[in-house]
Amino acid sequence: MRSERDWTARFRTRRGVCIAVTLSVSLLATMGLFQVGEGDVAEGPVETADRLISRIEFEGAVNLSPVYLQSVAQINVNDVWDDEAIAAACARLAGTGKFAVDPYAQPREEEGGLVLVFVVSELPFVTGVDFVGNEKFKTSELLKEIELSVGSAISEFLIRQAQEQIARKYREAGYYYVSVETDGDVLRDERRVLFRISEGPRVKVRSIVFDGAKAYPALELRSKIETNTYFWLFRTGAFDDETAERDAAMLRRFYVDRGYLNAQVGYRIELADNQSDLTLIFQIDDGLRHEIQNIRLVGNTVFDDSRLLSEMQSALGLPIDADVLKRDRERLVELYGRDGYIYADVATTYVFAEQDGFVDLTVQVNEGQQYRMGKIVIRGNRHTKDKVIRRELRFFPEELYDTSKVKVAERRLVETRLFSEATITPQGDQASVRDVLVDVAEAETTTILFGVGVTSNSGVVGSISVEQRNFDLFDFPRTTSELFSGRAFRGAGQTMRLQIEPGTELSRAQVEFREPYLLDHDLGLGVGAYVFERGRDEWDEQRIGFYTSLDRRFREGPLEGWASEIAARFENVKIDDLEPFTAEDIEDAEGNNFMTSLKGSLLRDRTDSLWLPSEGDRLKVSWEQFGVLGGDWSFSKAIGEYDYYITMHRDTFDRKHIVHLGAKMGQLFGDAPVFERFYGGGIGSIRGFEFRGISPRDGFRDDAVGGDFMLETSAEYSFPVVGETIRGVTFLDMGTVEENFGITDWRASIGVGARIYIKYFGPIPLAFDLALPFSSNSDDDEQVFNFSFGTTF
Repeated sequence: MRSERDWTARFRTRRGVCIAVTLSVSLLATMGLFQVGEGDVAEGPVETADRLISRIEFEGAVNLSPVYLQSVAQINVNDVWDDEAIAAACARLAGTGKFAVDPYAQPREEEGGLVLVFVVSELPFVTGVDFVGNEKFKTSELLKEIELSVGSAISEFLIRQAQEQIARKYREAGYYYVSVETDGDVLRDERRVLFRISEGPRVKVRSIVFDGAKAYPALELRSKIETNTYFWLFRTGAFDDETAERDAAMLRRFYVDRGYLNAQVGYRIELADNQSDLTLIFQIDDGLRHEIQNIRLVGNTVFDDSRLLSEMQSALGLPIDADVLKRDRERLVELYGRDGYIYADVATTYVFAEQDGFVDLTVQVNEGQQYRMGKIVIRGNRHTKDKVIRRELRFFPEELYDTSKVKVAERRLVETRLFSEATITPQGDQASVRDVLVDVAEAETTTILFGVGVTSNSGVVGSISVEQRNFDLFDFPRTTSELFSGRAFRGAGQTMRLQIEPGTELSRAQVEFREPYLLDHDLGLGVGAYVFERGRDEWDEQRIGFYTSLDRRFREGPLEGWASEIAARFENVKIDDLEPFTAEDIEDAEGNNFMTSLKGSLLRDRTDSLWLPSEGDRLKVSWEQFGVLGGDWSFSKAIGEYDYYITMHRDTFDRKHIVHLGAKMGQLFGDAPVFERFYGGGIGSIRGFEFRGISPRDGFRDDAVGGDFMLETSAEYSFPVVGETIRGVTFLDMGTVEENFGITDWRASIGVGARIYIKYFGPIPLAFDLALPFSSNSDDDEQVFNFSFGTTF
């Protein structure tokens, strides 16, 4: 039972809080915008223990409805009186920000009932929000920037916050001198918030200077800051002090991360006479670049110092570099992870050495325990069979828990395009054993698309495509509902595709099936049939054919890492609609040509990604023998391709700058028809030339008749531009197509381009290339712009 003294003391404590909070908003109070009321103190002791609340009042509420206040308080009539629950209700009411002082509660006895009284003191409400002097931005635009609106409580904090938000919007648009004030008289007399804005002149950053910088060129330093110079339509050149402060801090961090540990960076501005053009000057003192004098390894017992040092790029006498240290830590963790130390952790710290310009580096290794793999648990595959996932893992229970194999398996699962995500984590608490949890999120593998695409190679091409990448040839439907709901013929990781592509220059239709693991072995089976029609400059070409292939991936032995394929092709090629006075080689191929071939290929792919390789190489060689199974033509075609990828740089967002070097060479042996010879130019070949625009010529009209020898080389540098969506490229393409083996003419072009990755369209990017040939033959057909893009609807 509470005594009268207890309640009085509690009430006085509340009143003390009220007085303290009231003083903090005395400015608004003296303006007459609200008055703090006096709550009535209970005249005598009120018994509350184990009693029900008969009524709830909100004393002092004027504009706020009791229904709203009770929904916030969450205390109801007939609830048992609970001091803690009532205190929490007061806190919730205070949290709305609608009261001048913290609400408090008190009991009142009334005709045998217990009344809960919440004493509140409302803040006044805003009756309107207006702006004067805003010419750059409409009132509707400014209202979107602030949290203050009609009905908001008048709060000094909200008003000041709104002023800052408005000023920020102006400064981001280049109005450096903007000022935003509130009219106090209007606020007091009308409870209306009137912002008076003085925009001032628009300031544009015309130049950025890095004064004192010696170690790095201005171009590199410019890439580290947010502030940009004005460029009509593309950059506003807005200046903002806060942004400049961040830029200075980022520049200093850039220097420190590269060993200039005492670097100092500040900034100042210089305005032109017109008070609008601004020069931003960063004052830089590089200081001394610190080198590593000693490296101390601590905590390593599994690997000796020499083994760990051999994995590190940091070395004695080299500058201390944050990026290099990060890669060193990753390499050491990976080294331990390959040997089953899955929880290994590496930290690096350095201190200044006694000798000026040097640091002592400490590498702290926490090796943890070595683990083997236990059970492999698969989760998340609602439709896909477990074996489809297990065959891509390529690790087994009782092996050492190799984290590098785990990362490769995650990437491999995603690249099957059966799964949108794949995460592999260790589970369990057994000594020296960790189960492997493979958690996948299935992608949508059934695709029905209607679309249109455009390429500089093939013109406008429509597309009607039905594809199931997770097909199961033997999963027959048990009911018609299973068939039409997509629950049948699904789950085995096979691919079935039907595609029809009508176009202005190219039309084709094909159906194909592939089983990547025939009889659950590393054997792939493919079968397909197609119809193809294309109008070329010199003739029209129609093909109808069938093919089958069998491929094998080698996991061990002398061909470990290689894949082989043998494929058979049967087709009829019809050549008609020849132009008058066409070349003799084209006339020889006129009519129907029955073709058969047997092709053998070897492939070694050591790249780190199927779609965007950044490390490793890919080598493919093939020999195709035509006529071995009969037909009208007998000849051989040999092709070799090599691609090499290397990551030159990773930015702060871990995006990669990639160099790709590629070469492709082909040779025909025997008398091949013009439609099977080599041609160059276009996307995937030598850019800067039309599709098949590079070719030996013959006949009255200098018809392109193709060559028996082809050599193409390419050097390309790609880099991130916008997030993971847009990458830029620069490239040098060179090569030739010759009548016979040898080089008599050499073509070369240089260019720039963009790759736009849109997730909805899949992993193949939209490509736009601008190329300028600087070495060509007078008979070549040049084309400066090459592109490839499409959409679906």
